[in-house]
Amino acid sequence: MAELLTILGITFPIFAMVAIGYASVTKGVFRPQDMSILGGWVMNFALPALVLGAIASRPISEVVHFDYITVYLFSGLLTAGLMFLWFSIATDPGRRGVVMMISYCPNTGFIGYPMFLMLVPDHAGIILAMNFLVENIIFVPLALMAIEAGKPREDRKGNALQQFGQVLRNLIKRPLIIAIILGFVISALGLSLPGPVHKLIDLVAGSASAVALFVIGGSLVGLSFEGNLRLAGQAAVGKLVVMPLCTALVIFLVARFGVTLDPDLRTAVLLSAALPTMAIAALFAQEVGRGALASLSILVNTLAAFITLNIVLFLVV
Repeated sequence: MAELLTILGITFPIFAMVAIGYASVTKGVFRPQDMSILGGWVMNFALPALVLGAIASRPISEVVHFDYITVYLFSGLLTAGLMFLWFSIATDPGRRGVVMMISYCPNTGFIGYPMFLMLVPDHAGIILAMNFLVENIIFVPLALMAIEAGKPREDRKGNALQQFGQVLRNLIKRPLIIAIILGFVISALGLSLPGPVHKLIDLVAGSASAVALFVIGGSLVGLSFEGNLRLAGQAAVGKLVVMPLCTALVIFLVARFGVTLDPDLRTAVLLSAALPTMAIAALFAQEVGRGALASLSILVNTLAAFITLNIVLFLVV
């Protein structure tokens, strides 16, 4: 009973904040379009400030954990491969890429970081940065290539290599990626941020957790159950069940080769795998006319995660 209360003490504030965001939009305190503004603040200012401060304030040896990156990378690739094969059978190519993306691309920024902050506060910013690197350089481009491959041949934008390059060029311009690169440069050179700048960064970064969760809740308003509930449910199983299992398998396999994760990092990578899908998947899906499917999948993912995350936490904490 004590363990259950401890776990609920971690997840309740997070999902309560999501509920507050949902209620605020439902009751008209905020408008649905306000969520994009607040989300823009989180993605373009709060999270970049957070990862910049976390990376730049530590020596490079404490910032890069190749064992963690390896486990997270191969867990995602294994899940993506399995779900691509499954959805190649279960649905048509036009929807395959969308549900594949939803089944292995987690919501690290908006839900993951608040949980890292509660569970592994000393590593939260570093884990966020490592996750974002893997997700933005590998996971998202791979999913976008799968979506592109599902289009009719005459509608495709170049070959797979050209598509990958275009995605990377677009990603490198994002404030979050710029902040990660800048943080690594400062850390590798052994430099430090001036005191006033560090205080400014801390001030901006402090808003990331609460605002991110609020945005998740507010963004759920208006999402409907229109769409293919069967496919949305399968994508949710992929994200909330298959990916954590794949991560546990990868941890077990790398241990056979003498690679053992620090307990905090092991908890973080399992938690990362168990997070619901990223909200911006709906934006990518809208471009190929699958917005309703993605919205439904995000809704199912987020609601089901309250149960599955508690189970994962019970097993790993």
